[in-house]
Amino acid sequence: MKSLVQSLLFGSLVITVLGCSLLIPKETLYLRSAQDQATQDEVQQQLGKPNLVSSTQAGEAVWVYQIREEEPGSRWTSIGMRCDEYVLTFDRQNVLRRWTYRTYVHGGELMPMYCVPGGMDDKRDIRG
Repeated sequence: MKSLVQSLLFGSLVITVLGCSLLIPKETLYLRSAQDQATQDEVQQQLGKPNLVSSTQAGEAVWVYQIREEEPGSRWTSIGMRCDEYVLTFDRQNVLRRWTYRTYVHGGELMPMYCVPGGMDDKRDIRG
């Protein structure tokens, strides 16, 4: 009986871990493994061309990826847009050193002017 309970607990844990990993965006999974290793070319092969490109005053390259997806509505909510924003910073040797992730749901808005409030597309020094 004790081994049956242990097996059930272990099985529940495995299912929980697998279920949670399915909820993590593929971009996040890739960037976790790529940080401090991948070059700009390698990142672009995995994620495609960035939406926005900029640089810091220190000469680091900054790439912005925005993934926009329509959120379905229901009886209680209107259709809207979810936007995930990834900001990647590369050093002078073109190696990915830092990245951030933010998400925002634009409830009832299908064509938002910005991805996330205060995000990189609100900045003026970005070249598209």
